[in-house]
Amino acid sequence: MNHHFQLENVTALSQLPELPNGCEAVVATMLLNWAGVPVSKEEVANALPLGELPYVNDDGAFIGSNPKNVFVGSPYEVGYGIYHKPIADMLDQWLPGRVRDLSGIAFDDLLTIIAQGKPAMIWATEHMDTPYLEMEWQDEEGQPVEWYQPEHALLLTGWDDDYAYMNDPMTGKQEAYVLSDFKIVWEQMGSQAITVN
Repeated sequence: MNHHFQLENVTALSQLPELPNGCEAVVATMLLNWAGVPVSKEEVANALPLGELPYVNDDGAFIGSNPKNVFVGSPYEVGYGIYHKPIADMLDQWLPGRVRDLSGIAFDDLLTIIAQGKPAMIWATEHMDTPYLEMEWQDEEGQPVEWYQPEHALLLTGWDDDYAYMNDPMTGKQEAYVLSDFKIVWEQMGSQAITVN
């Protein structure tokens, strides 16, 4: 039994050149556009909650914002990124009650969402490379933050038995990644995903 699911009419957008670190904003824009909200990637980037890049404070500690709460840095310039919860909260401003934060679900359940005809914003890495720990710091509350590179958000729009198909904001078009590689990297990056009802 072969499986193949591919959503049509999910326009791919590029984050370049305007948003070199804005993959999450651009993927969120694709999801909003698919859901019928005519918003631009810059409007979405400007709606992101922003926080400070890591810096050494007066006590010699390495302090910075937490991507679980805000975008660390700037999507337009120097920045790291942002994780699922603040993105889901932001999307809810445009689509009240329709945003589903799927983070933590099983991989097969994620694939089922696509089979049901909905795209999903996912967190993985560029080219599905193995994530590595680039930097550690503490947030303003003293919580440890571990930043893995090359962190990347993409929009999952299809899959078959061998490949996952995603709108990749780095290339501005649909790319195919080996399904088993995607599963490993997605889980390593925290099984983060968001869709819209």
